[in-house]
Amino acid sequence: MIALASSDHTIHSWFDLIPATQELGAHLGLSWLGGKTVTVAHVLTTLVAITLLIILVIKARKSFTAHFDQRLNARTFFELLLDAILNMMTEQMGRKHAERFLPLIGTLALFIFFCNAMALLPGLLPPTDNLNTTAAPALIIFVTTHVVGVREHGFLNYFGHFLGPVRKWYALPLMLLMIPIELIGHLARPLSLSLRLLGNMFGDHAVLAIFLGILPFVLPLPLIVLGMIVVVVQTMVFCILSVIYISMAIAHEDH
Repeated sequence: MIALASSDHTIHSWFDLIPATQELGAHLGLSWLGGKTVTVAHVLTTLVAITLLIILVIKARKSFTAHFDQRLNARTFFELLLDAILNMMTEQMGRKHAERFLPLIGTLALFIFFCNAMALLPGLLPPTDNLNTTAAPALIIFVTTHVVGVREHGFLNYFGHFLGPVRKWYALPLMLLMIPIELIGHLARPLSLSLRLLGNMFGDHAVLAIFLGILPFVLPLPLIVLGMIVVVVQTMVFCILSVIYISMAIAHEDH
């Protein structure tokens, strides 16, 4: 939706038309990430996405059977999406680990997908164009990666890779140099996950708003199709990178 400037605030979505949301945002102050006034509209849109997801999950569970269904419904939608994610995970980490981490990656994929899809609904913003939203799943993957690595190899063996491949007394200067390099590399992962998703969704929504403002009755359908592709691609990119990070933590000791 195109941002409309008013005397008091800027309207980005239908939620911004509710005076209580602006008052609540101002009362909460500045966000931890970005240092800007808290935007309650993103929180409310996230709740809408989660509510829709829960409703579809309940509907899919009620229609679950052991027989294959060729119709596109809630059940087949989740089956297709999770099957694609499972196949992608299997290629990266093998079937055993893929099934082990499917609940985590699948849940994040559904959450991100539905949040991204909010951009396709007129008058709503995708919650994933806000850094506070994208940082949450990125931090979950960051913590999970190290927890899994420690459980797989032990505390000393896992964090020993921060010293580099050569761990001898004569390699002490190299080991000391590798510590900050490894720390920067690991800290950059959640930053990369969150900013990549934020940038792509923010850019897609901004381009959509600009073109709809110029030609509102000519370009909607092609742009919506393009937006659907962006929604799916960005969900898969986040999942692929997450699986790669977890796979590296698990397989690190094997190298």
